[in-house]
Amino acid sequence: MSEDTDFVSMYEELGLDAECGMDAFKQAYRRRVAALHPDMQGDDSDLPRLQRLNRMYEATLDFHRLHGRLPGASAPPRATRAPAPSDLDEAAWAPDIEAPAAPRGRRRYLLAGALLAALLYWLGAHRTSIPTLDPTGPGDSAAAAWMPRPSKQLELGMDPDQARRILGNPSAEHPARWQYGPSWVDFECGRVSGWYSAPARPLQVERDSAHQVAAGPHGAADCS
Repeated sequence: MSEDTDFVSMYEELGLDAECGMDAFKQAYRRRVAALHPDMQGDDSDLPRLQRLNRMYEATLDFHRLHGRLPGASAPPRATRAPAPSDLDEAAWAPDIEAPAAPRGRRRYLLAGALLAALLYWLGAHRTSIPTLDPTGPGDSAAAAWMPRPSKQLELGMDPDQARRILGNPSAEHPARWQYGPSWVDFECGRVSGWYSAPARPLQVERDSAHQVAAGPHGAADCS
């Protein structure tokens, strides 16, 4: 390596810093040498200055070959060593040699527990469909609770509260008739005495129309 190692002065001479990189360093060096060369400066050339720059350039190259960076630059990150074939062989065998048997056994227990929990859940969900000979047992009563109940329909003789629960509030309400759009329900003596269910606004009834025959004298309803 060259004896001349005033790298700070060299960077000042080239107008660079230590982090410039080798390519930029060489380009700046060539430009500076061309500027200081006697062919460019003639009698005004500074030959000792050019010779000193050449020595520092050589010293910089020597430093770069030894350390992989320019003098004063940050050290490059260390490359990760590729694993040797022997390392790969040891890593492949390491789990079988060092890993205890407990994790594999624990996984088996967890799997068995999950299967048992799923079985118990399935049995609980289908318990209501299992018949039982015990009359006090929950099987039949619980199964009956799951059976769909028939929808409630309007019937003759129902009171207004029952009719409202089935049909909802009418669009127009009178003592003797409730209107549901084009459909209607008639009341006599506080009871459903008839109805008409229009296709445009059907009522919850078994047949489209019904009418209770008056039982009173002269065809009038007997509300007594």
